[in-house]
Amino acid sequence: MTELGKRLREAREEKNMSLDELQEMTKIQKRYLIGIEEGNYAIMPGNFYVRAFIRQYAEAVGLDPDELFEQYKQDIPQSYQDDIPQTLSRVKTRQQLSAEGAKWLDWLPKVIVAVVVIGAAVLVWVLLQRGTANEPPTKTSPKTAEVEKPKHSPLEQAKQKQPAKEADEKATNENGQQNEQPAPAMNVTKKRGNTATIEVASSGPFSIELSSKGTSWVEVYNAKGHTFYRGNLASGQTKTFDLSAESEVWVKIGRTLDVDMKVNGQPFAYPFAPKEEVYQKLHFVLKK
Repeated sequence: MTELGKRLREAREEKNMSLDELQEMTKIQKRYLIGIEEGNYAIMPGNFYVRAFIRQYAEAVGLDPDELFEQYKQDIPQSYQDDIPQTLSRVKTRQQLSAEGAKWLDWLPKVIVAVVVIGAAVLVWVLLQRGTANEPPTKTSPKTAEVEKPKHSPLEQAKQKQPAKEADEKATNENGQQNEQPAPAMNVTKKRGNTATIEVASSGPFSIELSSKGTSWVEVYNAKGHTFYRGNLASGQTKTFDLSAESEVWVKIGRTLDVDMKVNGQPFAYPFAPKEEVYQKLHFVLKK
């Protein structure tokens, strides 16, 4: 085992994180994670993947990957050898695109001829339709009877009140008075490792909004095992979940440093400081 692998494994164990949880969080196969800890880089697909996997591993356990690359650079293979096959792949792709472009040019005259034939057929059909339309136009009455509407009818009064009502509703929506949801009372009842249980007392709706400033693994599911979302939340991406009908909800966040959470539109403070616990598991228990 290399010094780098030993340090990564110690950081993972300090987070009470198993290899299975790390695999689920980083999407790196477990055998590659074991290879990183043991310094067995020969099983990796290439040097580029070695450095990429080490970076994801370090970020998941709260270590600075750039610092590790500098400190253990003698143990980590360089990735320049992987540039040659990538260049050859790009050249091959250009050749394939050129061949496909030549095939398209061979078909272009045939396509143009087909379009001209179809256009001529449509033009002939339109001319025939105009020639067979012999029905005279319908004559309209020279005068239209006007019916005097009562000035104070209930319908007229309702029409006069409608614009004022719509203006009041628009002003109310702009001020945000009707769109606000009541903030539920939340209480952290239990903490263990990187897991916290939070009781939520709310008689109204309950929603959670997750906004990512980087790239982070996110999973949201209920006590019955139904998953609302599971995957990487990209930078600038926002997900909103209406969980009013649930009694228990689990939220797992791989990098709390990069994810802002709101509950019913209000900012949510993580039970653990994100700098100390990057990966957090939140168990919400709803008390109606």
